[in-house]
Amino acid sequence: MKLMRFSLYLNDYETEKLFSTLRWLFVVIATLIFYVPPFSDNITTNKAVFPFLLVSGVIYMLVTQIALIRARDDKRSLQFILKAGIIFDFFALIWLMFLSEGIHSPLYPISILFVMHATIYWRTKGALISLAVFSMVYLLMGMVTVNLTEFQHYFTLSLNLFFLWIIGLFGALIMLRERAHYAQKEAYHHLAHRDYLSGLFNQLSFQEKFRRKVDANESFTLLLGDIDDFKKVNDEFGHLTGDEVIRKVGEVFRTLSETYKGQAFRYGGEEFVIILPHSDDHVIHQFLNDLYSRLETLKPLPISMSFGQAETTEAKDPEKLIALADQRLYVAKKSGKRRTCLTNDELFIPSAG
Repeated sequence: MKLMRFSLYLNDYETEKLFSTLRWLFVVIATLIFYVPPFSDNITTNKAVFPFLLVSGVIYMLVTQIALIRARDDKRSLQFILKAGIIFDFFALIWLMFLSEGIHSPLYPISILFVMHATIYWRTKGALISLAVFSMVYLLMGMVTVNLTEFQHYFTLSLNLFFLWIIGLFGALIMLRERAHYAQKEAYHHLAHRDYLSGLFNQLSFQEKFRRKVDANESFTLLLGDIDDFKKVNDEFGHLTGDEVIRKVGEVFRTLSETYKGQAFRYGGEEFVIILPHSDDHVIHQFLNDLYSRLETLKPLPISMSFGQAETTEAKDPEKLIALADQRLYVAKKSGKRRTCLTNDELFIPSAG
């Protein structure tokens, strides 16, 4: 029985999901403070303005939640959501504190999370800027709402800011160190699982993902391919041109496999593997036509490839599936190249471009 792996290392998307969940929790806490006894009986709040903040906050969080789901694979949109979330958190926190006893607000501890949030995405600069901006606004809040010459007010303000800076800076230091460790771990994983030349996942990654899919009883199509006469490319045009061909083939495989919701791998040398979700013959033929048309217009040299297909409906053993695809690749090569031997042992020959 496999044990579920638990890790506190989160990428940007997972971290923002966590902060998004925390926002809903703080909405519940704020609602308790403003409306539910004994909290509302013992804490002075402005109940006339709070509903506007509550409604606008809920709308913002719903929109952000939807946008976050859609932006999972869009790094540019994700970065915009991350930064917008930090700014929203700042204004929402200041507004909530202003409506609930100002510098004495029980919501003040959330300011530490605001600093941590800014530190995650803006690093040291984010920590210092968030601390400085919050401190200035907090001081201004004190000057507007209370008499800072009275001991209980200036003592609370000074102590809160002192501990915010201490906890904020130490927390930022720890967080930056852990994020750097996570980035280093990701870099090592990338080097171990990516082929540096083609940019595709390598054979190690293929074996892991392939076996995981088989063990999970997933249905998929396996295409094992080989560049036709690649030795002639190296002999006639040089190894630098050969490397450029591998690089360009990798780009074609990556973009096209993503379009068809699959994954592409460099199996070794001039061999490549594509895993596609189980599809009917029409989709497979369309994929192969798209692939061949792109390879025939490849720069710096047009190339052809031969493929062998295997399906999980034929065998559940990983070695057997690869052997089937390899046998059909051999058949495609012997039959004249620039073609694919399908699971029914028929040959798919793309139309001339």
